[in-house]
Amino acid sequence: MSEQSAAGASGRPAGRLLEVDDLRVEFRTRDGVAKVINGVTYHVDAGETLAVLGESGSGKSVTAQTIMGILDTPPGFVTGGQARFHGKDMLKMSFEERRRIRGEGIAMIFQDALSALNPVFTVGFQIAEQFRVRRGMSRSDAKKRAIEMLDQVKIPNAKGRFSNYPHQFSGGMRQRAMIAMSLALDPEVLIADEPTTALDVTVQAQIMDLLAELQRERQM
Repeated sequence: MSEQSAAGASGRPAGRLLEVDDLRVEFRTRDGVAKVINGVTYHVDAGETLAVLGESGSGKSVTAQTIMGILDTPPGFVTGGQARFHGKDMLKMSFEERRRIRGEGIAMIFQDALSALNPVFTVGFQIAEQFRVRRGMSRSDAKKRAIEMLDQVKIPNAKGRFSNYPHQFSGGMRQRAMIAMSLALDPEVLIADEPTTALDVTVQAQIMDLLAELQRERQM
């Protein structure tokens, strides 16, 4: 999509959102030091889709985790570069500053939705909690919004599935629920870390079509 010179229909600001500049990450273990990311550079503009390609183990997930501020340290350490959101280097932000951006500014869809979702709580509760904690909504309003999110990602009988646990969803439905959770706070940038890895070919195509449709609707 072309860059817009003014705010789009969604009210989002146009222009450059995310800039990764010469990012370097290494893992330090007893066996030595492994340079996992060595100078990754890219940028994402408003309304743009960017694909980061690489074979398994090349550092794609580590790059995403570093941007999101969820890299396990140790063993992972950022040794250089910047990751700027709206021009501000997130790598130098405080925990609280990064927490505010996570979910509302940048959100992430993980490879394995079953591991990412908490098995103890229902899927609907986990989505609703974001509205309660981050938006200050009442339980009833948060539940209503969570059901709306499940409906937006085309989960059949969204109201009924609100009370289901992650293991009661199929792989494709879990990934849709993960997408709903990621989009709940209306982020400007959505990072999808191989979101179709564990799905069959037909479901993969459905998930990719859904993401493309949501991007158009939300002007991400």
